[in-house]
Amino acid sequence: MRKAKALSGKRKQKPGGCRTVAAAVLLVLSLLTGCSRERMETRREIERILEAAESVAEDRAAAHILEKYGIEAAAEGYWTQAYNDFFAPSVNPNVVVFMEHGDRKFCVGIDVDDESVLWDNYQREEIDAALQGYLTENYGLPPAYRAETVFRLEDAPNYSVATPAEWREKGYDHANMVDFCFEGQSAEELLARMEYLEFHDSWLSMEQSLEAVVFDEKDWPICEGGYIEWNLRLYASPEAEFVDLSEKYPDIGGFPYFREWRRTCLRDKGAEGQEMSDGFFAFRSLESEGITITSRLPYEIEDIIEISEGEAQWEVSRGEGRTEAYRLVSRIFEVTENAADSNYATAIHVPAEFAARYEGPLYILRRKMEEGHSAETGKAEVVKQISSQEELDAIPGDESRRDYKIYSNGTYGMSAGYQYAVAEKIGEE
Repeated sequence: MRKAKALSGKRKQKPGGCRTVAAAVLLVLSLLTGCSRERMETRREIERILEAAESVAEDRAAAHILEKYGIEAAAEGYWTQAYNDFFAPSVNPNVVVFMEHGDRKFCVGIDVDDESVLWDNYQREEIDAALQGYLTENYGLPPAYRAETVFRLEDAPNYSVATPAEWREKGYDHANMVDFCFEGQSAEELLARMEYLEFHDSWLSMEQSLEAVVFDEKDWPICEGGYIEWNLRLYASPEAEFVDLSEKYPDIGGFPYFREWRRTCLRDKGAEGQEMSDGFFAFRSLESEGITITSRLPYEIEDIIEISEGEAQWEVSRGEGRTEAYRLVSRIFEVTENAADSNYATAIHVPAEFAARYEGPLYILRRKMEEGHSAETGKAEVVKQISSQEELDAIPGDESRRDYKIYSNGTYGMSAGYQYAVAEKIGEE
């Protein structure tokens, strides 16, 4: 009887449990239906923007350029910033139209929902020249070998998405857009409206050090919340343009072409005042017979020394009792600094002119120094084969690491506690 009653009690509880499950199912269906409805509305809105862009973007951009500058420019295509991603669709009325007039390529930005909202970067070169002139004249700097300016005014659009690769490869970008006509306004007037300004300037040679260039915040009247950043570099040769891969970090100093780097930032924080940071880095080098040892980071280089009376030959173990003999063709360079990690910040560069003196391939060897090291002390190893000029020339010009052509005949990340030398293998054909 008790068992029967217990079963009876369980059966009486089932209807309530079913109602709970049913309610949960209805809630889930309701949420799914709501999400689905919202997603459908988002998709419809994106489709509306895409259709509007197709019908008005290019004509409106061409009319804007004709009215503003009096020129007839051709629209080569457009890019809508709205996109219908399944997981993260974006409703954005902005459209970038890619224009061409003569040999000048530029962009026009429009809002498909507001005919009065238009921007363009047709005059970016003129505005850039005014800002660059202000920088160089204020501080007595010679014309830059390489200069790039990125600016954004308060009332210009702030696109957060980079130019699509297909258009970037055609020579377009939608940076430095403005919504006014530049008619020779002074740099001070531009700065007063500046929300963001970035200089990336490089010089091949300057009598004065970048350290002597003193940033004066009084020279830079930026708008509330505005931001200015200097990135000034000093190089030793024009090959620098192939190796200037870093905009924010100076560890590119490992290349023999980089001499100095200065970075200054000024931020206006409104009622809180201004905040400024400044940094200067010098990269020192040691050179012998065209071979260059350079500090990769801004440290003193006195701990890198050249040994004049080096050995004529090093033996390299290849295992199983086999050894290879290498004749040194350079002086021996010692890196003796006690680095915090195993990769000390130095680089060795062997120019093609040096390698061309020898018929066979050359190698960079390293050997552990005697004092304070393990039982393997004194063992030498090959760390790099130096490529011939023909091999370097065979590398495609559009290689992602374009600096390889310039930099390949060397090695970097040299370790403290080692000796380095350039050598040729004895007996190699």
